[in-house]
Amino acid sequence: MSGNEQAERYFAGIKWGLDNPTVLLVAAYSPPPTDHIHIMRELFESNLLFDDLLPIAKAWAVELHIRKFFCDPREPEFIKRMRRQRLYAVAAPEELGLARNLLGKRLGNYKQGIPGGITISRECPKTIPEFMKYRMPERDPRRPFRDKPLDMDNYGIGALHFLILGLASEVTPRVRWL
Repeated sequence: MSGNEQAERYFAGIKWGLDNPTVLLVAAYSPPPTDHIHIMRELFESNLLFDDLLPIAKAWAVELHIRKFFCDPREPEFIKRMRRQRLYAVAAPEELGLARNLLGKRLGNYKQGIPGGITISRECPKTIPEFMKYRMPERDPRRPFRDKPLDMDNYGIGALHFLILGLASEVTPRVRWL
């Protein structure tokens, strides 16, 4: 590691579910100049109760030194319960349009081989196929186009969106006006 590179840091994104899968994605983030996100571990489980998720999140936090969990903001009580267990959990922003743009930019950077990319490990067997199924609706000339994906096969993508948005706010330098 050269003098100006920093060590990887680990972050997680969570999308709650019961009938739909609960998804927990863990990413290794390499700070600039690399600025790379590598999704390295997943939990993708239907009918998973919060009390069953909590020990898994705690174990992964200890094992990987997860700095922060960026959580689906629709369940603030779950976030509070994670904090009571000494997990650094925060509600992620709900700006999903921005998340799609940031994700698209990272995918483009990866394809071009420039810093700021994203990769997904083969150790995430449910996230990768879901990513390939993610679709925007077909354009209908009788209705205005909606910039919203089809609401199916998007649970892991939701966790990824929360992770991307949380990381964008976490690692973006803050400007201090004098």
